[in-house]
Amino acid sequence: MWIGAGKLVLDFHSNDLLRLKKKQLEQLFKELKKKYNLSILEVADEDDVERCVIGFATVMPEDWREVGAKGFVQKIIGTIDEISFARISVDEWQVYWFDKGAD
Repeated sequence: MWIGAGKLVLDFHSNDLLRLKKKQLEQLFKELKKKYNLSILEVADEDDVERCVIGFATVMPEDWREVGAKGFVQKIIGTIDEISFARISVDEWQVYWFDKGAD
């Protein structure tokens, strides 16, 4: 199977309310989970009102090719870029092949 994981930094310039950041992230995560089968969470800088560091992971079928798995992760990031309340300033991501062999 393929596993895709990423870490994104979103800049929420001119925000001064932690409550607003948390609400916006909650709405973003809810929408992404409806569209994609993924896990997503704020992973760092939780108390910084102008910076959001989020991590996500998704599992993809083993019959996909690597290019398809990479394209799917890029599609997730593209969707975040389109619908997010904040601008992506850093994106780090990777796809991994996981196969422990037949038991």
